[in-house]
Amino acid sequence: MSNFIISYDELPVSVNEYLKPSAKIVNGRPIVHLYETKKAKDFKKRFQAYLKREVKKQGWDKSITDPLEGHWILECIFVQSRTNQDNNNYFKILCDSLSGIVTIDDKNILVRTKKVMYDAKNPRFVAVLKPAEYIGVFNSKEALDEFDRHNCSLCKKDKSKCAILRKAKEGRIQEDIEGMTCKKKRV
Repeated sequence: MSNFIISYDELPVSVNEYLKPSAKIVNGRPIVHLYETKKAKDFKKRFQAYLKREVKKQGWDKSITDPLEGHWILECIFVQSRTNQDNNNYFKILCDSLSGIVTIDDKNILVRTKKVMYDAKNPRFVAVLKPAEYIGVFNSKEALDEFDRHNCSLCKKDKSKCAILRKAKEGRIQEDIEGMTCKKKRV
């Protein structure tokens, strides 16, 4: 499986400047909603145009990021202009921007800061989107294959219709699986 590389010459908009609250009166009651700021919209427009170019350039197929197939890690290196900036505030707009272009949905993206450096004249970031090593409750593809060999391959149930296996691959913890053994295996 391949990785998607991002190298962008601008830092993302902080979550503090991404969404702002707005209140209005509807039927005599105050309603508060969040709106995307102009600064955030402008950043997303530029960044998403960049992402679309990179998708073509890298030959990326977002269908491999299907949320039902596992999680993806977005590992970032930030070069901030000041030491008092909080790199954790960049992730919301980054993930939202990837959604629909690089990924199907951002709900299965795990974010990590690998390194933070400082350059007042040239703030920027580099990121790599890569598949997580684990699959659901299994620590690796090899662990899933081993579970399959010792359980599913020996079971009389149709593996493609097995709710226990499906839920395990989704990451759901179940009483029907203890360690690497399926308690409901029919032999």
